Amino acid sequence: MKKISMSLLALGMTFILAACNEESVADDTGSEEVRTIQVTTPPTSKNLSWQTPDGEILGYEPGVLRAIDEKLEGYEFNIQAVADSAQETGLKTGKYELNVGGFYPTPERKEQFYVPEEPTGRSLIKMYVREDSGIETLEDLVGKKITPFTAGGGTLQVVLDWQEENPEHKLDLEESSGDIPYAQRLKEIDSGKYDAFVGPANLGQNEVIEELGLNVRGTDPIFVGETIMLIHKSEENEQLVEEVNQALKELGEDGTLSEISEEYYGEDIFQYEVTK
Repeated sequence: MKKISMSLLALGMTFILAACNEESVADDTGSEEVRTIQVTTPPTSKNLSWQTPDGEILGYEPGVLRAIDEKLEGYEFNIQAVADSAQETGLKTGKYELNVGGFYPTPERKEQFYVPEEPTGRSLIKMYVREDSGIETLEDLVGKKITPFTAGGGTLQVVLDWQEENPEHKLDLEESSGDIPYAQRLKEIDSGKYDAFVGPANLGQNEVIEELGLNVRGTDPIFVGETIMLIHKSEENEQLVEEVNQALKELGEDGTLSEISEEYYGEDIFQYEVTK
């Protein structure tokens, strides 16, 4: 009887060990299914996105990325601060899988990349001018010197669209292929080198103006647009686009995006109606 009991005990231990081994294999398999996504965001565009001296990446869009990452079980975001020009180059080659940077939807971007239907946020475009300039609208920029726009950028597209709708008001528009720091752009307005800088109002301009004591002010918004996320075009990323889009939708509906906006911008950017 004792021999039978010992045999049964040994058999039971065999089953238990086998089950544990199966569970261990299952855990290992599950961990391998988590895909790391290389994500980039601007390093100096406070309050949209910036990197602190100790390497911490903060801002509205990093906050949104982390909220999305929490919702997506099959992915892990590796968020990196990368300069604007390197972002899109890396996205085209597949070095990076997902980019944010206050991007506006343009036909070129939608052709080159996957773009989720749900926006990442709102962007208010303002003109930054000298206090005594009298400039309030785009019409007032006729005959004025405007700081160069980033080539292919969404802000340039907004002004070009306005120009097409208002051909009687011809503006002198220049493009720049390089990244010009916003502090430099604002100092050039203060010095009189240029009459106006047109750009998103969520990049810490008010803080720069105050810190540097510039004689510069922002006008009322001339345009309220939606910002988008860009994803590298590949068969592997088709599912990623769908899941990111659903996550953005849920975060908008439950108020999370508005909370992140309040944290970094001091106001809910979603209270503004998008310009038609």
